[in-house]
Amino acid sequence: MPRRYHTAVVREHLEQTERHGRCPREPYARELEHTHGVRRFELECSGWHASRWTKDVTTPERAALVQAFIDAALAAREGRPSPGPATAAG
Repeated sequence: MPRRYHTAVVREHLEQTERHGRCPREPYARELEHTHGVRRFELECSGWHASRWTKDVTTPERAALVQAFIDAALAAREGRPSPGPATAAG
C-alpha cells in the first residue's frame, strides 16, 4: 500500500476506536504534526459534551494498523473471515 494512504488508515482506525469517556459518538480525527516517528492526531467529538483531545501514534503502531488493514482487505477478497481488529494503537 502506498505510504500516502497510511495516515488515512490510522485516522479511520482512531475514529472507529477512540472515545472520550462513555460517549458513543465517533470523533473526527485529523493529523496535527509528524515529528521523530510520531504522528499526533487531534480528535474532536461534537456531541452533547463536546470534547477535543490528542492521540500519538508511533511508527510501529502505524505499521501494525496498516498491516491489519491489508490483511482484512485480503481476507475479504478471498471470502474468508477477517482477522480481529488491530489494537496496536488502541
